[in-house]
Parts: sequence; C-alpha cells; structure tokens
Amino acid sequence: MKSFNQYITEVFDKPYKWKSAGKSTPEIGIKDFQKGNFKGSQYFFKTDDKRYGEVYIYEWDIVPPAKYRTIPVSQKQGRVMEMHFAVETSWNQMGVQGSEMSSDITGKGDAMRIFATVLDVVGAYIKKNKPDIIRVMGTKTKDDEIGSRLELYKKLIKRYASKLGYQYDNKVMTIGNRKTFAGLELAVMKLVRKGF
Repeated sequence: MKSFNQYITEVFDKPYKWKSAGKSTPEIGIKDFQKGNFKGSQYFFKTDDKRYGEVYIYEWDIVPPAKYRTIPVSQKQGRVMEMHFAVETSWNQMGVQGSEMSSDITGKGDAMRIFATVLDVVGAYIKKNKPDIIRVMGTKTKDDEIGSRLELYKKLIKRYASKLGYQYDNKVMTIGNRKTFAGLELAVMKLVRKGF
C-alpha cells in the first residue's frame, strides 16, 4: 500500500497534457494596473472528466516606462510575472444548468492533477522567460486569516521555488486596496530569482 506522500508525489508527476494558445490580453484589470511592456500568454488543458482548464501568465516591467511615471523611480529594472488559472465548473440552480470558469476546485477528485498541470505550465514558462520576480496571489478569509489555498501555495512554493532558481522569504503580504468581488483581501507572496 502506498503512503500518502508517495501518492501525492505520483499525482504531481502526472499533469494533464496542455498546449499554448498564444498571446492573452485581459480586457480590464491587470493590464491597466501594470503599465508598460505588458505581455500575456494563455494555455489550455482538459481534465479526465472533460472539463476545460486555462492558465494565464502575465509579465511586465518592474519600473514602468517614463511616460507612465509621475515621479522618478530608483528601483532596479526587471520583469514581474503573475499567473491565474481556472477550471470549468458546472452548476444547477432551480433546474437551470450551466457552467463557468472558476479557480475554486475544492471537492473535485483531480485537484492535485490540476495543480500539477498549472505548475508544469508555470515551470515551462519560467525556464523559457526567466522573470526576475514571481507574484503568487490568493485571498485571505473573512477573518483576515491565510486561507487553505494560500497555505497550499506556500507549501508548493517551498517545494519548487529553489528547484526553479527562486528564493522565497516566507512572507504573505496584503495588497493595499485590491479586493475580490466578494470583498476578500488579496494577499501576495513574492519569489525572487537568485542573483537578481
């Protein structure tokens, strides 16, 4: 009989097959918030139960071009990367069925394979593009605690960051005035490329 650790390791070694779908440009939000030399990439995968999954990776300059700055910035120039993912979920309300994309994959039997796929996509992107800073975001709970998703991200970061050439300072910071549609505070963990 396999131990739990063996099972988890095997699941993370078997991501779903994914493919690049080219460039991605969000309609609102991050592109407007982060000015200058913005680029986005999108990737798609299908789960065993035929649900559709997507991973979006966005990258931009740490210091925006001069035309976007109101004051001089004396920070080191480099590139910041951020990733978002979602998986198709079905719903049924009062006899009406539908589906939507959601990053909430709790309760699905293949959650670990979905995370393995996201990690595989991100790892391939990082090896090719080598961003200087990686921002990993999640939400805090209503009680301002670090939620289970952020705890999972922290564990994954601790396991994979060094292998990918990044350092993590073990801090989770709240992002000032950015909140989700549900009013939860966004929190971020920052990984810095070794040598940056």
